[in-house]
Amino acid sequence: MKIRINNREQEISDQASLIEVVRLVRSTTADDPMLKAIRQRTGDDHISYLVNGKVVAPQEYETTPVKEGDEVRWIHPAFGG
Repeated sequence: MKIRINNREQEISDQASLIEVVRLVRSTTADDPMLKAIRQRTGDDHISYLVNGKVVAPQEYETTPVKEGDEVRWIHPAFGG
């Protein structure tokens, strides 16, 4: 089925849950220098995920269904001052 991930059309398996999208994003951002540094320091990438504009808590990734036409956004943390 087709969904949009950060405004890009992506094909994923039917009956997918958000965890599949999370795994896909993690694999495609594995070499991102900022996310690598965050992972090394904290053990997590701290990316937030939204499905159709609603924030999904990490403990709900496996149980949140993703359907044809859904819009998934991921936002990585930004630091500064």
